[in-house]
Amino acid sequence: MRRLLLAAALVLAPVGARASFSKGDAGTSSGQFLKLGADARSAGMGNAVRASAEDANAVYWNPAGLASLKVRHATLSHGAYYQSVFYDFIAYGQPVKSVLGRSERERELRTNQLGAFAVGLLYLNAGKLSEVDNTGTVTGTTFTPQDFAFMAGWGSSLTRSLDLGASFKYISSRIRGSASTGAVDLGARMKLHVFDLPYAAAFTVQNIGGRLKFVDQADPLPLAVSIGQSLRLAKRWMVNLDLVAPKDNGLYPAFGTEFRLPLEANVFGALRLGYDGRTSAADLSGLTGLTFGGGIGVSRFAFDYAWAPYGLLGDAHRLSLSYRF
Repeated sequence: MRRLLLAAALVLAPVGARASFSKGDAGTSSGQFLKLGADARSAGMGNAVRASAEDANAVYWNPAGLASLKVRHATLSHGAYYQSVFYDFIAYGQPVKSVLGRSERERELRTNQLGAFAVGLLYLNAGKLSEVDNTGTVTGTTFTPQDFAFMAGWGSSLTRSLDLGASFKYISSRIRGSASTGAVDLGARMKLHVFDLPYAAAFTVQNIGGRLKFVDQADPLPLAVSIGQSLRLAKRWMVNLDLVAPKDNGLYPAFGTEFRLPLEANVFGALRLGYDGRTSAADLSGLTGLTFGGGIGVSRFAFDYAWAPYGLLGDAHRLSLSYRF
């Protein structure tokens, strides 16, 4: 299965992307905020969730995961980064009920005829910066770089074991001037059993197409091809491993694990640990790459927190609040 997914990645990725996935292309893509992730649960697991995201957050990670959404889900996340940078994500997902009848054969093949859709919004505020002229002299003027992306996605089960999905994005970036463009994410997920343990393998291509143009300079979005795996070792214990190949950098791994513990009726806790190879490869002095997180769920509500160190730059904290209904 892993060989099949890797072959698909090589075939489906654009030719130009296949030819230039390397560290030597670092800094050649615009829209870097699109790499920062979405929710606190994923952040606590090293952002290794492309095979296990099954709620509204899947519109960011892998739209194929929306196929598993059985109830409406709303989530709001806030990330406090180093040097006054903050990052927000909000999403809503809802299953689509079929208005058409299904034959017995269709019911055998597909558990949810029309799947589910979701919308999401990313927003990054880089904090207030001082303007300088071409000699490095401060002019006394300040400005605040801001980025946002609106996304709308859909995912559905093609068969009982295969999910497919797509997400469409509108991206806008503002420094002194502004630029905007569009992009597409594609995803697939295969659900199997390995030694009677639930296993999922995922393939995604994110940020296909589009360029952000400032004045006369147009740079492509951060295209990335990913293969993800998720294995549930026990009813409450999950381990994930993603391999991500960004066009503007080298291949890196991401690892995450989550353990859930019931506390009492309608209350559960969760502990998470992860490793994000993207931040670890950033050549920052000090501790980087490791992530820690936890959460608590009460009835339909869930609160999650994640912490990630960025070496000498400082720490990042992410909070999420979600509701299922």
